[in-house]
Amino acid sequence: MPLQLPNLDDRRYNDLVAEALARIPTYFPQRADSPGWTNYNPSDPGITLIELFAYLADILLYRLNRVTDENKLKFIKLLNGPDWKPSDTDLRDEIRKAVIGIRERYRAVTKDDYEFLSTESFNQCLIETLAPINLVARAYCVPQRNLEAGTELGRLQLKPEHVSVVIVPASEKPNLKPPPLLATAPSDVTNPSSPQPSAEQISALFSYLDERRMLTTRLHVVGPFYAHVSAQVVIARNSDALNSDLTEAINDSLASLLNPLPSASGEGWPFGRDVFVSEIYETLEKIPGIDFITDVMLNSTCTPGDDRCVVADPIWHAEGDLVGLSIQEHHLPVFDHADVVIAPNSAFVTVTLTVSVQAQSGTDLALLKRSIKSAVRGIFHPGLGGPGPTTGSATDIFVSDVQVAIKNIAGVANASLTADCVPSSILGHDQNRGWFVHIDVGNVVDWRVNIQLEN
Repeated sequence: MPLQLPNLDDRRYNDLVAEALARIPTYFPQRADSPGWTNYNPSDPGITLIELFAYLADILLYRLNRVTDENKLKFIKLLNGPDWKPSDTDLRDEIRKAVIGIRERYRAVTKDDYEFLSTESFNQCLIETLAPINLVARAYCVPQRNLEAGTELGRLQLKPEHVSVVIVPASEKPNLKPPPLLATAPSDVTNPSSPQPSAEQISALFSYLDERRMLTTRLHVVGPFYAHVSAQVVIARNSDALNSDLTEAINDSLASLLNPLPSASGEGWPFGRDVFVSEIYETLEKIPGIDFITDVMLNSTCTPGDDRCVVADPIWHAEGDLVGLSIQEHHLPVFDHADVVIAPNSAFVTVTLTVSVQAQSGTDLALLKRSIKSAVRGIFHPGLGGPGPTTGSATDIFVSDVQVAIKNIAGVANASLTADCVPSSILGHDQNRGWFVHIDVGNVVDWRVNIQLEN
């Protein structure tokens, strides 16, 4: 007598159709703006589709009720490979393990696959094997790029068959006992602020991914390209704050903000994310002892011979103000240093210049405004020769000198300007040279520029 197979699902065609029809009012109800679905005749296209799907579902249920243990074992073998042999455990446990195995990422197909395999999977492999290679702290996949190209222009070109993975090494190696007299295991990271993977780490990860890539994919594993960022800031401090403490806190805060490695404060600066001046303001304003900030300027330069360094292009507002630095998709910013001018909040005076300019025909007006504000900044900024906390004597800045500097800018046909000051007492007049701004010893100018273009 044959064994009676269990009935896993006893629904049939009529049951499936009836269940689907009963759900129509829930998903297609009658409303004031819609009559809903009320035609249940077989001629209705929707009813036809319901009957078709019910027919197909009935076939599947019929086959489901005839899957034996032998069939299940064959399916598991198809999933696990021809060399798989069942163990003495329960068949349901074998099915569970096979399903879990399918869910594990092995093949690198998508961008997320490459990043997951390059970090969690690869690091786990290093920890089982105790390989003397640094772990991977972060990985970023850039499809259709060859980041091993020798020039930035070549790295930016689309290469459909290429996939590049950029990795940032962690500072530690997996579970290695440190040698005597060393507190931690030796690291391959030579510069903690802009870490680069070792050749051994790149080779190991390449081999790991090479077994998992699609057959036609040309794979590249590289270290990061860093855009070095420096800042110039003018800070007004509270009376109880020390300059040395604030200078250290400013550099530490900006280094933490632009940290390429994960830390307690975050996951590290995202690849390809621009650096905005507004974020610098926001970060610095959180530092205790800082009252307000009058000026922030960002720069990006490279040391000659550093082939892993790139220069981030500035992003300018149409009114001539710096918005931030542009970071390419495969770049990471890294903080170099901050040139900081700090003075007591009581030492600041405000000078607002209103500049009326006649521009020459064909002049780039956005570039012109930028040049005007740069010229004014060069006159008033204490780090560029303007009056500041270390100036040994009082300074008189004549409006006419500022006007001459603006008139000498390319594209300016004519210019005039007026100055408003707070306090108003610092604005004086000389019968020979005209209006001037008097800055006492130790005072700093909080300058503002309003530009009006005339026809």
